[in-house]
Amino acid sequence: MDKCYRAQPFASERARVEYLFDLYQQLTAPLAAEAERGAKKPRRK
Repeated sequence: MDKCYRAQPFASERARVEYLFDLYQQLTAPLAAEAERGAKKPRRK
């Protein structure tokens, strides 16, 4: 499973989790920014 994410094996479970959370943050950052911009816009009536 680890080879799906990178060529080198992870040194520990913690390293694996940190790496995966970093990937998650990179993937969701644009979505969070878009949601924040949408929340600031006034709604049309």
